[in-house]
Amino acid sequence: MLLCAGVGKAQGVEASSVPQAPRAERAGLAIWTASFMDWSLLLVGPILGVGLNVSLPVGMNVPLTDTTDGVFELRPMLARKRCTNFHGDAMPRCGTLQALRATVGLAWTPWPGERGDGFFIQPKLSGMVTHQTVRGTEIPVTAEGTRMETGGQVSLGFDVGYRKTSRRSRSFLAPVIGVGVGYSWNQQRERVDPGWLFAREQARGWKDKFVVDLNLDLLRFGATF
Repeated sequence: MLLCAGVGKAQGVEASSVPQAPRAERAGLAIWTASFMDWSLLLVGPILGVGLNVSLPVGMNVPLTDTTDGVFELRPMLARKRCTNFHGDAMPRCGTLQALRATVGLAWTPWPGERGDGFFIQPKLSGMVTHQTVRGTEIPVTAEGTRMETGGQVSLGFDVGYRKTSRRSRSFLAPVIGVGVGYSWNQQRERVDPGWLFAREQARGWKDKFVVDLNLDLLRFGATF
């Protein structure tokens, strides 16, 4: 009996002295921006004749569990199109569009790597408010010479992507695409919107309709803390 007890005690000491494998570092709070498309339009929009297009998306991932993050994004947007062309002729439609989109979601990473790396799926709920001041030869205007319209949109959707963190820093890149389906009130929207809302001529008239939004951010970049 004493011999068995001694052997068991020795085995317990040996087991406790075996070093445990280090656990992967858990991802912290992440701040990011997007997208490749938005920044590209800011640079080439005036050259292509689509006017000034500014979008400043800012997002945040808040860790909830080892595999899930709460995701929050604000995206203020401004588009402005000149009312005359390079030759001084009046444009059929012009003016300013201001918008603010807010998105909340839950990112699920089924096989998380170090610092939150890996493939993720993100269901999301988005809302957007727009305000337009427009003029032009094709736009019925008021006595003041302009027309102002306010609209909104609510949509449900999901994004998919893959996050990869740099080994030498806390910066990361995440290719992302997604889709959303929702309803638009009093907006100039096409039925299917590829994402660059301000980079082309808008649909004629302000209408209420179901819309499909394609998220072509293509690339998020940010850092964890």
